[in-house]
Amino acid sequence: MTRKTILTAVIISLTCLTHWACNKEKVSCSDDQTFCSLVDNQDFDATGSIIDNYLAGLERNKKDENLERLRDWLECKSCIDKAEIICNSCIKTNPPQSELIVDFILNGQTVTMLLNIWMDESLKFCAYHWQKKK
Repeated sequence: MTRKTILTAVIISLTCLTHWACNKEKVSCSDDQTFCSLVDNQDFDATGSIIDNYLAGLERNKKDENLERLRDWLECKSCIDKAEIICNSCIKTNPPQSELIVDFILNGQTVTMLLNIWMDESLKFCAYHWQKKK
């Protein structure tokens, strides 16, 4: 590789990292203690009202962006190892639903659940489903 190619790759990498870090900082990691207390008690469905409160504070009619913000907000929780959008508006209901796979940390173990979100003008919690082990 030439020196110019390496320098270009480094600049692109730094730009991407900076952009990613800036976007992550925009996420307000609110309600961590309350949310994680419910998770510790395995009362997953009760987190729905906390999720809805977060979603209600987002701009309406920005469904894709708000789904990504929800994922980032979930990932900032101390009781969540990872959250991943696995489909956006893929469940053909009215309104459509999206799915996220969420890895909770519960008593030192990872518990994986599917989270369904209603994709209305303002996103809303729908339900959790246990993720089957592979």
